[in-house]
Amino acid sequence: MRTETRFRIPTGLMTAASFVLMLGAAQAPARAAETDKPEVRLRWALGAIDPGGKPTAVQKDTQLGTGTKLKFLVEPMSAGSVYLMLLDSSDELQVLYRKASTLSATAGGAPTYIPPGSQWFELDEGAGMDTFFLLASVEPLKDLEKLLDRHEAGDAASKKSITAAIVEEIRRLNKAYRDFARPVERPVMVGGQTRGTATASASIDRLAVEVEAEQFYGKTITIDH
Repeated sequence: MRTETRFRIPTGLMTAASFVLMLGAAQAPARAAETDKPEVRLRWALGAIDPGGKPTAVQKDTQLGTGTKLKFLVEPMSAGSVYLMLLDSSDELQVLYRKASTLSATAGGAPTYIPPGSQWFELDEGAGMDTFFLLASVEPLKDLEKLLDRHEAGDAASKKSITAAIVEEIRRLNKAYRDFARPVERPVMVGGQTRGTATASASIDRLAVEVEAEQFYGKTITIDH
């Protein structure tokens, strides 16, 4: 996969795209009143534009062709921690987004586009799998954060084992929260209009969904190329 305007991404990502998204979000305010449990809300999108120029929301496992362009939107809508990580086809891990939000449940956040601005990931010829993990939680995921810090500080020799530990921790988190109330995902249009000034960003903004879940929410999307 490559991006336009010389936005560089790892070689392992150039040949394929498989995306695993793991998101976290929270119950709606009405449900919060009933359960009195901490929640997060998150707005996100994974948008794909085929060579013909048609934008499509990617929300489930799918296969995309060469030349397809991809962009993420991540927008926290309540207090919590959000992480977006990439595990490419060479098993190399990158942290693309890692932030703690202090927003209230009634305050809107600012969307972040990945890649930024008018840049896009683009699928090249080849085969392989890349995985994106998007997680959100009411509380910081401390064990995960320790592993991410170790990965950032580690050398090439140690990163492989730390990466495996990070993936295992993500799986553990997903399993630990699987018995929580079923999360809510719904498309969100703001007055029928897109938000943001860049054409690329606006086209992805239209595809966003708002997620509400109890403490933690996980979603997996795999794109094969």
